Amino acid sequence: MDSNLHVLEAKVLEAIGLIKDLRQENGSLKARCDELESRAAELEQANRKLEQELESARQEAVDLEAYEVKRKEIEDKVGGLLDQLEALG
Repeated sequence: MDSNLHVLEAKVLEAIGLIKDLRQENGSLKARCDELESRAAELEQANRKLEQELESARQEAVDLEAYEVKRKEIEDKVGGLLDQLEALG
């Protein structure tokens, strides 16, 4: 009977040790999870900022293309006027 009590006591002590280890590991995992959630939030914010910058750059590219078309039109008109002026002179 004493032998069974010692075995039971050893098993209980082992279980207590395992529970203690699991609690420590759980605490570490919770802290790591919090760190990862914080980092994910930072990355999401950075991603939103980059998306805004990309959209702005796209809009600037569209504007630049429109300006380039206008510049080409003006250059063609001025060139044509210069040709006409030269022909008169």
